[in-house]
Amino acid sequence: MNKLPELLYQVRQELGPSFISTSIVDMDGMAIAENSVSPKFDATALSARFAMVMKLGSKISRQLSFGALDDNLVVTSRVFILSRFLGDGAYYWNVVLTKEATIGFAQIVMNEYADKLWTAIPR
Repeated sequence: MNKLPELLYQVRQELGPSFISTSIVDMDGMAIAENSVSPKFDATALSARFAMVMKLGSKISRQLSFGALDDNLVVTSRVFILSRFLGDGAYYWNVVLTKEATIGFAQIVMNEYADKLWTAIPR
């Protein structure tokens, strides 16, 4: 049984009113699980586009000898987008939050769930 939807729902509950969307995505940009507060939110487009962001961030970090990419934070005029690789880096995890979110708390939640999500990915 796939536990990813249940785990993503738990993340949504923990993040509360600042939560907009979350997804687990392979490096081809295909979401394998997602959860969103609005059916109008286009998680598919976000997933596909952020695959390139994650690849580029990882490449830059390596080229500059900064070590492995842990988190990526994109701040727009309307939202925060946190993303990180899971497990061996074959998948990444996006969390989209309102600007009222506390980034530190969101990172703590992501730290708590990262290994659980990685374990739950069907392979």
